[in-house]
Amino acid sequence: MLLRTLFALMLLATLAETLATGAHALAKALLRREVATALHQGLDSAAANAQRALAAGLAAGGDPSGAPTPPTPSTQCVVTHAGICALSTTTSVAFAPLPSATATPCADDGCIAYLQGNDVFDEGRIGATIAVQVRGANGAPLGARSRRVLFRTFRVAPYAALAGALDDSSAALAGAGTGDDGGSVPLAASAGTLIDVTYRDAVNGKTMPANVWRASGARAAALPEAWSP
Repeated sequence: MLLRTLFALMLLATLAETLATGAHALAKALLRREVATALHQGLDSAAANAQRALAAGLAAGGDPSGAPTPPTPSTQCVVTHAGICALSTTTSVAFAPLPSATATPCADDGCIAYLQGNDVFDEGRIGATIAVQVRGANGAPLGARSRRVLFRTFRVAPYAALAGALDDSSAALAGAGTGDDGGSVPLAASAGTLIDVTYRDAVNGKTMPANVWRASGARAAALPEAWSP
């Protein structure tokens, strides 16, 4: 009888330990998912903030190829539990003019971006590094990611548009990332993303092309860094 009782107690203890281990593993998996979601949302938010800040600076007369004032780093709560902020994100943006592109072999127009140099548009490129960090309720860092983004800039609305991105923490985007998809010529089924300028006579309606193209070769991208979490 005593042996049966001891066996039953050992079995219950083993089951309890298994359940506790399973619950802990599940909690960790859920936390990782919440952190990953917060990181991706934070990067998207930072990119949008960077574009708005860049567009505002250009609308106020900024240089399309200069380095504007970045938006102030912002912190917001993304997950609340029992009235306590369980997860918060802090995003930051740093602008930097792009260095001159390194000459690389190019088989066709698919790896060349043509910038519109017409004085009305004066298309340019400005790079930015956006970063996000997720912290727990006690302020401990739980994850961080960064992304280099490239903006097309203009002297007219919309003033700034995302041209490409490289996620520093994603091995899947090693090499060139999405690259610069702005200013590409039409190829096959692709309509291209060139800005085509045409002058129209307000009196007789006649038109004439006013394009001033500046060719920009493909830019090499740095290898991605390790990511966390």
